[in-house]
Amino acid sequence: MTASLPSTGTTSRSVPRCAARVLAAAAVLLACLAAAAPAGAMGTRPVARPAAHGCASAPGALRDSADIVRTQNRMLCLMNHARARAGLAPLHQNQCLHRVASRHAHDMVNRRYFAHTTPNGWDPGRRAQASGYVPRAASWIVGENIAWGVSGAATAGWVFNAWMHSPPHRHNILGRQFRDVGIGIAPGVPVSGFHGIAMRATFSVEFGAHQGRTRCG
Repeated sequence: MTASLPSTGTTSRSVPRCAARVLAAAAVLLACLAAAAPAGAMGTRPVARPAAHGCASAPGALRDSADIVRTQNRMLCLMNHARARAGLAPLHQNQCLHRVASRHAHDMVNRRYFAHTTPNGWDPGRRAQASGYVPRAASWIVGENIAWGVSGAATAGWVFNAWMHSPPHRHNILGRQFRDVGIGIAPGVPVSGFHGIAMRATFSVEFGAHQGRTRCG
């Protein structure tokens, strides 16, 4: 069985307040449309599986931290391969964005929601700022892709392929402005009804770039 909710992507940046409102409105509309779609909607059309591209295989279940690291590495490899084909610089793992991504993925599973903004109102930009990734008085931009799936749709390859067939998610993956990335994967999904399935995963990927110094490597 393969089932997944559509994933969603959004971008935040340090821009004038009026423009920030427009970006926020677009992100909310996209998230609401995705949340309203029925489970399995992304699996209704056959999508070609991505080639390995020399990326190490990922496990079929998330049993421990080593399995999660292998899945994160495969996702990063697939994204950087796509960027290389597009003539773009690779994304580099960032400690702060990794913490933001991991906490958001686990938070969605623990509190049973699927959205860019947490129930207490923290959007990707605010979470990146609070992590220390965003330097004070510096220009910055962050983006986020999220997804959850079970069985075959819970693998890094399936999620990456689905994102590449969705313009907003592809835009983040191939964003020329992004330099840094954090990949969070939580074993579990933000909805009930899928107990007993070995492979269940929720993904949150944070993309970012900024000017100025930061304490995050």
